[in-house]
Amino acid sequence: MEIKSRIWIEKDGKPFIGFGKIQLLKMVDEEHSISAAAKRLNMSYKKAWNLLNDMELLAEQPLLVKYIGGKSGGSTTLTAYGKALIKTFDALNNKCETFLNKEFKPETHGIY
Repeated sequence: MEIKSRIWIEKDGKPFIGFGKIQLLKMVDEEHSISAAAKRLNMSYKKAWNLLNDMELLAEQPLLVKYIGGKSGGSTTLTAYGKALIKTFDALNNKCETFLNKEFKPETHGIY
């Protein structure tokens, strides 16, 4: 049995990043498209765009580079800061779960 947790980071009392937003950033990184990332996550383009915009407003640096239109359509890529944010969040989340499972062993508290 393992303990799982969900963490999020707030800035100025507003949600900055959490599991769902990190998943969205990962999909944008894979797809190079907000629209394709939204489809893979079964969310509307508008919701994806709003979540990304909310993150960008709170971020210390830009998260995305957007290329608009053109012959073969636009694309979106993550900045180095955006990629670092994913790595940092994943590391923090993994450390949190490791701590919970190491320090708070479910079996010692009658949880099976």
